[in-house]
Order: sequence, then C-alpha cells, then structure tokens
Amino acid sequence: MGSPPRDALPILLWHLGRKGGGPRYTLELARSLMQRDDVRLSLALSRQSDLYEETAALGLPTLSIDTYQSAPGFAAGLLRLPLVRARLGGFARAQGARIALCSMVHLWNALLVGALKRNGAKNVLVVHDAAPHPGDEHLVRGLMLKNDFRQADLLISLTDQVGKRLVAEQGIAPEKIIASRLGPFRYQGSAPVTPRTLGAGPYRLLFFGRLLPYKGLDLLIDAMTLLARQDFPVSLRLVGGGPQDLGPLPANVELERGWVPEDAVPGLFTGIDLVVLPYREASQSGVLPISQNLAIPALVTPVGGLLQQVGGGACGFIAESVSAEGLASAIRRILSDRPSYDTMSRRLARQSGDATWAAIADTLVRALRQAQI
Repeated sequence: MGSPPRDALPILLWHLGRKGGGPRYTLELARSLMQRDDVRLSLALSRQSDLYEETAALGLPTLSIDTYQSAPGFAAGLLRLPLVRARLGGFARAQGARIALCSMVHLWNALLVGALKRNGAKNVLVVHDAAPHPGDEHLVRGLMLKNDFRQADLLISLTDQVGKRLVAEQGIAPEKIIASRLGPFRYQGSAPVTPRTLGAGPYRLLFFGRLLPYKGLDLLIDAMTLLARQDFPVSLRLVGGGPQDLGPLPANVELERGWVPEDAVPGLFTGIDLVVLPYREASQSGVLPISQNLAIPALVTPVGGLLQQVGGGACGFIAESVSAEGLASAIRRILSDRPSYDTMSRRLARQSGDATWAAIADTLVRALRQAQI
C-alpha cells in the first residue's frame, strides 16, 4: 500500500481503555481504515491495553500512553495528566489530524479532548451506550458521560437504538449523529470458519460477559431449571466477572466467575452449540460479534440493539419474550431443529469479516466528509 494522497483525511484514532470490547473494536476499525487510500491514520493507545502489542504492530504512527491498572494507579495517573495532555495534543498537531476519533469513552476523556481541539482536531466519539445500564448506574460516571457527549463535535452510534436514546434522553441533535454498527471480532483472524453442524446432544450453552442484573441472568437460570424438569439434554456455562449474586444454581448450570484474558476468549466458545443473551435491556453486545465470526448461532431477547445486531433474525435467533418461559421455549426449539440451526451457521460462516469492516469504514469516512466538521 503506497502513501495516501495529499487530500487523504487525517484521522487520529484513540482509545485509552485496557480491557473488553473497546480495544477490540479499536483494533478492527484501525485495520479497516488503514487500508483506505483516502485516509491517513494514526493511533493513540493505552500501553496497558490487552491489545496494545497487536494494535501497535499494525505499523501506524502511534502515541503510547501509560494509563493505570488499579485504583492507586488511577490516582497516581492523575498527576501525569498534564504531561499526557501535552503529548496527545502535540501528537495530533504533528500528525495534522483533522479528526480525533475516540473509539470508546474513558475516564480521562473529558480532561484530554480540549488539547485535541486546540491543536486543530475535531472531537468525534463512538457511542457504545447512550446511558449507564440499569443496575450499573453511577452518578459521577453518568455526569461524565453527559459531558463527553456535549464536548463531541459528532457522535457515532453503533445501533439505531443508541442513536434514538441520544436524541430522546441526552438532547443530542439528530444531525450530530452518524449511524454505524459493529463488525465481527476476529479472534482467529479473517480466515473462513467452518459452519457448525448440530449433533444429537447433550447441548452446551454459553453466557459470556459481566454479571449484572440488566443482563437477565436470573431469567436464563430459571429457563435452565424449566429445561431440566423437561429432561431436555442441555447445560449452561456462565463465564464473567461482576457483582451480581446469582444464588443457588441448578445442576445443569456451571458458573466461572472472573475476568477472562483476551487470549483465553476463543477457547470459551469451543464445543459451544448456542450463545445466549437473555438481556432485559441492551444497546448492543460485544459477544455477538465474536460468536457470529465463529459461526456459532446466538439466541437474543427482543430488546434494544440486539435485534438489529442479529438482522431481525437473519443472523441470529430471537426469543418470543423476555422471560424464563420464552427463553426455555426458544432454546428447546432451536436445538430440536437441526436444519434451521445448520442453515443459520452456514449463513454466519459465509459472512466476510473483511468485507463487513470495509463497508463500515466506507460509511464512516463518507459521513465524516459530508459532515464537514
């Protein structure tokens, strides 16, 4: 790939988070943007990110920033913020960045975006959630999120539901919002995956993510109790950190509490027949892009951005209701219908991660140019 033309859009893609979907989304977006001749891309990353080495290895101009890994580290990091702010602003100026594209909010954002603006970069923010989730609210964090939205020159929503909530709940003008989406998270690269063929059972389900009340884990556990009473041969693996107390679990449910390192994530999906997202409320899920890329069908509840992520049922199964009965009925139906299951897996396997992310980048760059911010 040669040098970008002189009229290429200079974008600084930055994210200071360490774990979870933020670093993964940043890596995938960087891979797609760097392939374009009409973009000149640079990066600013937390050196403590789980994906720092992999993202820095893309070979782009990169500013590495030491953030923190603990509460004491957060306090100490505040003392370094004036230097971080100066370095970030200077890097943006040296790269000639017209767009500072933050791929996910971070606690330091509010104290850093001013330096980017003073050095000629417009502040564009990718919004994963329009507000804190039920049961995960924190007054200070909620106020900081509102401030992040106000400081942005443009917001990118990853689902239509997020965009609507930004308008209705945060008072954001619709013309300040660009609609985008999540592409597949390619833990095993971009090579084609093999479609799954449903066996005769016993079947294995997976829930992966933070254990929080809004994710409907109580409904899923009750659904597993119903399926056990029906002697349906299925077990559930619950994996993730989080504060929720799940109480006594039925024999067909196994809990593995704790944070999962990035290199261990693909192994969670080995031998899994169905990924289940029993959420009561959702902007979108970072688990779906993993399962879809591995051609493992998923079951979601009919809430929020999950419906859009599964294409209204084209690339994922949808429960009829947000209830234990609805989940149990859907699980039994899916795992008793081998032709439909196999067709869904084949459809997921045919999706090209490269093409999907290229389309996301195309829409994003075109919208940034049209916005003329």
